[in-house]
Amino acid sequence: MKRRLTWGLLYALVITAICLSTWWSPALLLIAFMGCLREVFAMKSLTAMVKLRSCLYLLSSAFATFFVWAKDDWTGIESGGIVLLWVFILVWLSDSMAYVGGRWLGKTPLAPSLSPKKTWEGALIGWLFTVGLGGLLILWQMEALSQWSKPNSWPELAWKLPLIVGVAAPIGDLVASKIKRLAGVKDSGVFLPAHGGFLDRFDSFILASLVVGILIT
Repeated sequence: MKRRLTWGLLYALVITAICLSTWWSPALLLIAFMGCLREVFAMKSLTAMVKLRSCLYLLSSAFATFFVWAKDDWTGIESGGIVLLWVFILVWLSDSMAYVGGRWLGKTPLAPSLSPKKTWEGALIGWLFTVGLGGLLILWQMEALSQWSKPNSWPELAWKLPLIVGVAAPIGDLVASKIKRLAGVKDSGVFLPAHGGFLDRFDSFILASLVVGILIT
């Protein structure tokens, strides 16, 4: 557990630096998509059709991520890189609270054939924290916290982003689990010690960024 937490923290710091460092650095996220593609094509048990669909899925998400990063007229946000960082933060919040909620209160399996440990209770708690705490944090970052009690005046991003990520993140996790199940593997690779491969680490972000790119931009 200590090793997992240490590498998880390092991963989060690197992602934060990539999204915030310079105007071009979020483009480095394309390396993650390339890593995911490599892992998918390395899964020998996958059929050609599954690999093709997975490839289209990943490329669509990569294009959406690029579109979010390149958009320069976000209301109340300085850059697309910050928006991508918020997507990551909301994904981490969703995953973490779904895990905690599932451990404490989880009883009803969410998708037992894909991910036996995930529960509806955990997914609901993850969504509630993503929307509630995530929205609060975004309002604080946008210096609009005084508007918390006035939903009609919230900046659109403060409620749209948590809602979208809160729903898309757990589904993205299940999509990646489906791919791995079809390939007969537990982890997609060994990109991050104690965490697995690129697909394991970016599974929720892949779908979340795709939906954000479609619905918000």
